[in-house]
Amino acid sequence: MYTINAHTKISTIIHENKAAIHAITALAKPLEKLKNPLLRKLMASRVTIAEAANMGGCTIHDFIKVLEPLGFTFIESVSSTDIKIAADTKPEWLTQTPIEQIHFFDVRTILQSGNDPLKEIMQRFKGITSNDVLCIINSFIPVPLIRLLEKDQALTYTETISDEEYRTYFLKFNKRKKAEKVETLPQQDFVMMEGADSFAKLLNQYVADKIITIDVRPLPMPGPMESILSQLEKLKQDEILLIHHKRIPVYLLEALANQSWMVHIHTISNTEVDMMIHKK
Repeated sequence: MYTINAHTKISTIIHENKAAIHAITALAKPLEKLKNPLLRKLMASRVTIAEAANMGGCTIHDFIKVLEPLGFTFIESVSSTDIKIAADTKPEWLTQTPIEQIHFFDVRTILQSGNDPLKEIMQRFKGITSNDVLCIINSFIPVPLIRLLEKDQALTYTETISDEEYRTYFLKFNKRKKAEKVETLPQQDFVMMEGADSFAKLLNQYVADKIITIDVRPLPMPGPMESILSQLEKLKQDEILLIHHKRIPVYLLEALANQSWMVHIHTISNTEVDMMIHKK
């Protein structure tokens, strides 16, 4: 018997009983995206039952009905959530923003072509003026992007247009801190930026048969992230994963946050990045 509530993460439920994947995805079409292993790894650890209910246009009681037969017990029923998804009314800051100050960016075509729109999203957000709004149009709710820009002090709001269209608005505040790089890194305590010498020194601490090397540069999106996560699932305590990449994978770092990993990054050029990941 597993005790959960409205704030329990979807990843926790799936970890306790993998049959929950089918039960949850059957509730609503928007939740079917959790069948995709990549999206599930990316979103399940950050989305609560309350948030998933909002995403799917269903209720927490719908979750209770399908999860209780799997051995889950609810100890409370709270409908509040810290991500404003499909609320009845838009927030005041959005309704008062003139349409000419809202910058729309539809990333669905980019994703369908197999490319990652994150870098361009961050560049566009950096390029708009304070008190303007960036609206990202997507086929799913970009929870990691919401978390990332909230750390950059943006206010966010997501509305559901249809099962295949979600609009997430980001209000840019006046900067209260020094400008950061376009690709802001989450949870800096587990990410180490290394120079060529320190990167080589760390790598030399491992014997050859303990270094697992992969080159994800030729892979189309989301191949690089899938390949890296697959290798990390098999990585042993005394091994290190050496990755040749084209860019710093911010979504991957979001997925690894609050887990037992150390990431070392050496930026060689704008199109070449080496990374090493090992267990703490």
